[in-house]
Amino acid sequence: MNAGAYGSEFKDIVITSEYLDQDLNLHEINNEKHQFKYRHSRFNENKSDIIVSSVVQLEDGNMEDIKERMDANNKSRREKQPINFPSGGSTFKRGEGYITAELIDKCGLKGYNVGDSCVSEKHAGFIVNKGNATAKDVLSLIEIVKKKVHEEFNIDIELEIEVLGED
Repeated sequence: MNAGAYGSEFKDIVITSEYLDQDLNLHEINNEKHQFKYRHSRFNENKSDIIVSSVVQLEDGNMEDIKERMDANNKSRREKQPINFPSGGSTFKRGEGYITAELIDKCGLKGYNVGDSCVSEKHAGFIVNKGNATAKDVLSLIEIVKKKVHEEFNIDIELEIEVLGED
């Protein structure tokens, strides 16, 4: 899906990928054929295709500089994200011209919960599990958040996570 953080995305390092189609034929594609966009690749539409390997190109650099950047990113993540609770990561995509987490916060939804599924009080863009949340709890909370943001701002926010196996 082209995951990313701190100004970098998976698209920046992928050279080629091999995948199996639904008929178990093996294909190799280059970076361009992935059709990368923000939190998107061709595999979002072709859900029966399974990536079996990717060749990536990492940057050369000074080990101390790389370690320093990694430490800074990890520190920022600890300060800004609810890593003390299980979650699926950032739940909602960033919007064009707005920050989704800020809209959710302005709706007063930080701490709002369905069962043990909860909008993080640390970062409203995350839905966390405070104990025994079920998939149904999480999906119900997502719908409440989407509805409230739409009512308040007339904006339809999109999921960053992929929901699989739930009706």
